[in-house]
Amino acid sequence: MPLTPLADHSAADWFASDLAPRALRTILGPSGFEAYARVLHAEQSPGDAERDEGHLRNDLLQALCSVLGRHTTTPAACYFGLWEGYGDIHGGDAVGFLTSFSGPPRWPGRIFTKEKPPPPVPPAFPPYVMDGPLLGEQFLFAGRLDQAGQWGAASYGQGVPRDINSPNLMWPDDHAWFVTTNIDSTWTGVAGSAALVAELLAEPRLEVVRARYDEAGLR
Repeated sequence: MPLTPLADHSAADWFASDLAPRALRTILGPSGFEAYARVLHAEQSPGDAERDEGHLRNDLLQALCSVLGRHTTTPAACYFGLWEGYGDIHGGDAVGFLTSFSGPPRWPGRIFTKEKPPPPVPPAFPPYVMDGPLLGEQFLFAGRLDQAGQWGAASYGQGVPRDINSPNLMWPDDHAWFVTTNIDSTWTGVAGSAALVAELLAEPRLEVVRARYDEAGLR
């Protein structure tokens, strides 16, 4: 079952008025947490120094969530933000190329006739979501922590699934931690308790380093 899109954004009121510098809030979350860390994104290929920007690969997302779930009393009530600017979300010509060579093979006779143009690629979400209110620049969803990234997006069509980005924001209803993935960053920021960060540092599936919540944390 996919996450549920929300038009009511009051669940974000607790951090929306945070007074920390915007740059810090964007990459590490709101102020006031006991500890902060960076979860490094996967390398794009073995031995490649380049890392994924703005996206936490699914196996790493699951590993992160398995740790986060042990540090909240509300793993069944969490919130997830998704940046609305991803081209995959909006459909149209930008993603039409992805399906242009998919589908059943053409019969030889069709090469002499004018082909019917393929239908336009639909948006990832229904109109009430696409045209609904945004949390800043983000769609807001609710659900269980183990549903992170399960947006319920429509396929591209012709049997081609739509692979949507990992969450850009995550937090539980008890506000025990906060996770943010900036679209230009090669790491995901985690704010929470000292115990949470210590467990993340010990998690063998993840590359994690501590972060300072000050100007040095921006480097």
